[in-house]
Amino acid sequence: MPSFYIPLSGLDADNTALNTIANNLSNMNTTGFKAQTTNFSDLFYQQVGTTGAGGEIQQGTGVQVASNSTDFTEGSISSTGISTDVAINGTGFFVLDNGGGAQLYTRNGNFQLSSTGVLESTEGQAVMGYPAANGVINTSGALSEITLPTGQVMPPSATTSLSMTQNLNSSSPIGTQTTGQVQIYDSLGNSYEATVTYTNLGDNQWSYAITLPDTLSATEAAAGVAKSTVTPTTATSGTNTIYTYNFGSSNGTLATVDGSSTLSIGASSVTIPAAGESVSSLAAQINALGVAGVSASVNNGILTVTAPTATTVTSSITQDLAKSTISYSFGSNGGTLATVDAGTNLTISGLNASGASATCAAPTVTAGESLATYAAALTAGLSAAGVTGITVAVNGGVLSITGTNLTTSGSVIQDPLASASAHGTLTFNSSGNLISPAVNISNITFAGLSDNANNMDLTWNLYGANGTGNITQTDAASGQTSQNQNGYASGEYQSFSIGSDGTVTATYSNGQSQSVGQLAIATVSNQQGLVDVGSTEYQATTSSGLATVGVAGSGGRGTLEGASLEASNVNISAEFSDLIVAQRAFEANAKSVTTFDTITQETINMIH
Repeated sequence: MPSFYIPLSGLDADNTALNTIANNLSNMNTTGFKAQTTNFSDLFYQQVGTTGAGGEIQQGTGVQVASNSTDFTEGSISSTGISTDVAINGTGFFVLDNGGGAQLYTRNGNFQLSSTGVLESTEGQAVMGYPAANGVINTSGALSEITLPTGQVMPPSATTSLSMTQNLNSSSPIGTQTTGQVQIYDSLGNSYEATVTYTNLGDNQWSYAITLPDTLSATEAAAGVAKSTVTPTTATSGTNTIYTYNFGSSNGTLATVDGSSTLSIGASSVTIPAAGESVSSLAAQINALGVAGVSASVNNGILTVTAPTATTVTSSITQDLAKSTISYSFGSNGGTLATVDAGTNLTISGLNASGASATCAAPTVTAGESLATYAAALTAGLSAAGVTGITVAVNGGVLSITGTNLTTSGSVIQDPLASASAHGTLTFNSSGNLISPAVNISNITFAGLSDNANNMDLTWNLYGANGTGNITQTDAASGQTSQNQNGYASGEYQSFSIGSDGTVTATYSNGQSQSVGQLAIATVSNQQGLVDVGSTEYQATTSSGLATVGVAGSGGRGTLEGASLEASNVNISAEFSDLIVAQRAFEANAKSVTTFDTITQETINMIH
């Protein structure tokens, strides 16, 4: 009797193959997807007899699904331009944290950043790698999340070395001067232009002097008060007299009353306890007197008092006017470094005696002028311009300008700061090459920076790495072709990139970059032993062996391509061919079932 089991096992196996092909085709556009193939094997065989030679005659009993093997070959890699995307070019898997110390592995590098800057998969699992401290990656440490410094600021770094490439014209007359400049930074990130002045001494020698002028920044603060008497205007309204006290402009923001003020209404008077009392408080005190027919109100700094004409009102009210102070600090050392450079062009504006705007033009400054001399010139300029209510003072290296309606423009430049070993002589041989000093010049110190940063201790690199002098003397025009230094200002985080070895590098607004971590890449001994848990993620098993984790480009691991993604490796042509074969096999097994059904019916009919 024919057995239905054999074709039914074929139908079941073919159905599995069709499902596998359909799954492959449906994931043609899934990033990092790996196609699968259903593999068949025959079942055990029954002995149905023997041959004349004594050999067994066996009959098969059907088919089974032996395995679903995964094709781990690479898909095509294409650029996306998105920094969070990354693809593996070669063998390996990205490592994801599945929580509780468990790890998952994937080829899908379509990552994203969390709100805290953690690089993670689209499923929210952290991408694991090796951490970095101050830009140094520790690949021997435990894996950790890769975190980008979003919203963070890189601290500044003071310049410690500088160099410039420059030629000095050997044909220039003795006494000729030329300069070279290098922009450098102090410990707080403020920049300065260090200037080297070269003077031709003849006989292949040039003297040099390094200077560091300091352009000072102004700070502004409130600084006490200046008093002004407020005289009321009067007007008659019926049987009342209206007294109007105008406390000035700015919508009454300067309307405060000094403690020396007095105000009497009839036999009553108000008490003004201290300077700085608001005009509104004064009005409230007047109303609280309870004098018949007397009222007070305030609007935009204007106090209005209404009283019966028969009631005597006397007052001596003094207004408090807020003053401001604009200061320029010449640094520490008790002001001993406070000399002003000729580039200073500060102007001061205020009001004249008539209340009109007036400006003190920038006085002429001689390089090396003392701060006291400069302050006296400012005072004289204010007087000449008719500016009132503004004073200039010097205390411990701080230039202070105080007054009402005060504004300034222009710059104050401090003369080159005190330095050590900032001058000397350069000697060249007959070929124009530098021969003395024979080593780089160190211990060039600048002290007393206006922002109170640490003293600067610099090394001037006269020679390059190959020992060739950076300064030459030839029969060509003097000129500087390049400059270099190792300091930088503070900078805000802007973006990041992923290198071929998985190094994640953050870039800051100050032009600096710093390594913040390195992606980990895992490999296993038997990739076919990995369990697919969905979302193109795999889990290691006993069959696959434990994952070995390292960095890209080492230990047989592939390299990485940043801002790129690996496409699915599904081959549509091959899948369509397999689909036709699986369809025909399914139809053939179905035909076997219908044939056995017919035979069964014929057998049953033989009984009748």
